[in-house]
Amino acid sequence: MPPITRRAFVIASGASLVSLLSGCGSGGDGDGSDPGLSDASFSHGVASGDPLPDAVMLWTRALPASPGETTTRIRYVIASDPAMKNRISDGIVGSSADRDWTIKLDLRDLQPDRAYYYQFESATQRSPVGRTRTAPAGKLDRLRLVFVTCANYVAGYFHAYRRVAERNDLHAVVHLGDYIYENGAQDQVRPHEPAYEIITLADYRQRYAQYRRDPDLLELHRQHPMIWVWDDHEVCNNAWRDGAEGHDPATDGDYPTRRRVAMQAAFEWLPIRAPDANDASRVWRGFSFGDLADLTMIDARHYGRDQPVAPNTLFGDTVPVFTQTGAFADETRQILGVTQEAWVADRLTNNTAQWQLIGNQIYLSPLKLLGAPRALGGGGLYLSNDKWDGYDPARLRLMEMIAGRDNVVVMTGDAHEAYAFEVTTDPNGVGYNAFTGDGASAVEFVATSITSRGDQPTGNGATAVVTRTQTQAEQLLRLTNPHLKYYQNTLNGYVLVDVTPERLQAEFWMVPMVTVRNDEQALNASFTVASGTTQLVAASEASSPIATAPLPAP
Repeated sequence: MPPITRRAFVIASGASLVSLLSGCGSGGDGDGSDPGLSDASFSHGVASGDPLPDAVMLWTRALPASPGETTTRIRYVIASDPAMKNRISDGIVGSSADRDWTIKLDLRDLQPDRAYYYQFESATQRSPVGRTRTAPAGKLDRLRLVFVTCANYVAGYFHAYRRVAERNDLHAVVHLGDYIYENGAQDQVRPHEPAYEIITLADYRQRYAQYRRDPDLLELHRQHPMIWVWDDHEVCNNAWRDGAEGHDPATDGDYPTRRRVAMQAAFEWLPIRAPDANDASRVWRGFSFGDLADLTMIDARHYGRDQPVAPNTLFGDTVPVFTQTGAFADETRQILGVTQEAWVADRLTNNTAQWQLIGNQIYLSPLKLLGAPRALGGGGLYLSNDKWDGYDPARLRLMEMIAGRDNVVVMTGDAHEAYAFEVTTDPNGVGYNAFTGDGASAVEFVATSITSRGDQPTGNGATAVVTRTQTQAEQLLRLTNPHLKYYQNTLNGYVLVDVTPERLQAEFWMVPMVTVRNDEQALNASFTVASGTTQLVAASEASSPIATAPLPAP
């Protein structure tokens, strides 16, 4: 493997560069015995993210042993094998309390589609060995990604994260937000730290530190690179650009300050490469996986979103459905913002890969209580003003962009339920054929939560009741939403996406419980969409694994 050259660098926002060395290293023997290294621990593990064909982000937290320390100085080591015997580079990096002792490295001049192993060393300790993988370049025959979302610590154990960590055949894990929850709930499976709703920078840092001690999340980060965007709970429930439903200025203080410190903590603790050094609120960015797939990660929550409009039906708060009239039809309302919307348009126009994947926080497809053609009063009664349904003119603009491309697949989080849609703005109109997919412009897969759905009641016939209720809910939704091909609202899990030039297959993997420790998972449903079509077809079995570099042992 070619060595990493001196163009490798440490990003200024994540760590201070003490020195950067390549090839045979720093002159020490790499065992942590360098007298210039700090006495520091790595109790929050290691992580990698934002893979490019020639670069990847690495992360750790080097917490000094002495509370009086103002800086830490550690070594990083890069190798081509999990035993760290074939060392190809090392260097010295540092951090301070100003960054909550976190360290982020942007390693450059790497080889495409290659596994790299890495470790951090202090004067007294070594971190766990992490494995990362660069993105492919050029011709690619197969791509496998996992999409995850909504991991509420108090709702249960992160079993789904562990099942993803155990997979040996992924290019990356894509996190669609709600990586942490800001609430102070204490009466569920395990308590939050601190024991109240987080508001200050210290609060958010403490909450991230708690999540990053979780053994399942630690293992996920150790084994796979992550591509992450935030949703609302990284800041506050049901957030928008200038406020949040869950924020009361009278008791919670200034919202812009809360938003700023929440975003600072997220950038400290997540292995994200800042897309714009001059804009700390931007996470929307793009990735390419050879000639097979482009991934466009958008921010439909914080960057450009206008305040949601209150439901406008006669049902009031009892049944908060709405029609696409009045303020909901205001063409000036934004969900992405003008700048981000133009960026998405440019990518969908100029990207060259066969498949166009969009990472999206909230479901794009219409979801209705009462369906009707768009020409009749805007299409019926819609269910959620917080989703793209509440920003229909902005959705129509995005759909115009999508209509100019083949093979657009939207991957969505947030809902705590799983869905599969054929994407059309008028699912009850004559222009869409629910039997053939004709008239749709894309497909959409919505991942359920890691834990936030919680567990359903069991025992004394409760399981049968839950199953019957799930079936009835799906039947009702599919009656009024013919573009909905799958719905699951009782389980937690993740979505595996397997992409080839011929087809894309999405697999809904579920764990049976999150409130009790277990090591099980099962394939709940699987769908394929053939290249050049927008019809979802149920698949009879899971896609086969692909060979990759070995996982490092715990």
